[in-house]
Amino acid sequence: MRRRMLMVVLSGILMIVAYMAGTHHATVAYAGPSTQAVVPKSYGKLVAAIPDSIGTGLVFEDAEGVIRFVSVNGMKEGELARYDTTPTHGGIPRSYGHLVSAVVNNGATGLIFEDAHGVIRFVTLTGVTERELTRE
Repeated sequence: MRRRMLMVVLSGILMIVAYMAGTHHATVAYAGPSTQAVVPKSYGKLVAAIPDSIGTGLVFEDAEGVIRFVSVNGMKEGELARYDTTPTHGGIPRSYGHLVSAVVNNGATGLIFEDAHGVIRFVTLTGVTERELTRE
């Protein structure tokens, strides 16, 4: 009796293993046709890539500190000006230093700057400073 039960259990396990081995097959995914977009060199240095509602967004900063947001198809989505003394609506002070990175948190984009004194600032797109960190 034990021998028959052992034979039935082993046969069942063998059938399951054989079924699983036979159902696995390779799936190959091919990339679609590639398109090439152009971004002007005048946009400056690429600083960050961030997720966007329409795909991946690229963030550039030029020599004058202008920050540009560009979609992966090369279309400019927006731009933030920098100012020295007179604040502009939605502008970022030049005293904040260079743009180091950009992040997206809960659908809002934040910019991270570091100045020559080692102060790191977390700034919203509207120019509001949320936090400052000082390096020692």
